[in-house]
Amino acid sequence: MVLERTQGGQRDFDSEDREFWSLQARSFGLWQFGNFDMRKIILTLAILYPAAALAQGTSAPADPANPPTIGGKPLVVVGSKKTAAAKKEKEKPLSPAQKLQACQDIDDATKERLNCYDAIYAPQPKPKAPAAKGVNDCRFIKEEDDRLTCYNGFADKIPKLPR
Repeated sequence: MVLERTQGGQRDFDSEDREFWSLQARSFGLWQFGNFDMRKIILTLAILYPAAALAQGTSAPADPANPPTIGGKPLVVVGSKKTAAAKKEKEKPLSPAQKLQACQDIDDATKERLNCYDAIYAPQPKPKAPAAKGVNDCRFIKEEDDRLTCYNGFADKIPKLPR
């Protein structure tokens, strides 16, 4: 199929002299406008774009002290400001390593420190506990003194983390 182009570039002919619309005009649906020019499109956009921006207007921001209401009920406020006390309540939970380091602040070789460790990893004593490979394995030790020593050994190896 041999295509020939006319001078305006609007219509094409195939080898049997059948005329068909150019692909460019068909793809934009602009065949009814005859000659369409890219300059005209850019000019139209240059005029319409600022007009749309100006139509949006610039209004003053809403007063946060007087929120808008419907029927006397305030609208839902997204992203309301919270007090410092409310922010502290929603702090991230501490990691087990940070909890273990917090237990290090309690006096060594006391029941309170063991209780602190047991609160992190609940004890599950086994009659023949395997050798502890990690801090999780300390909960299987039956004797309290040995369990406390096991926890202390792993807690001491943890690098100091920010609190």
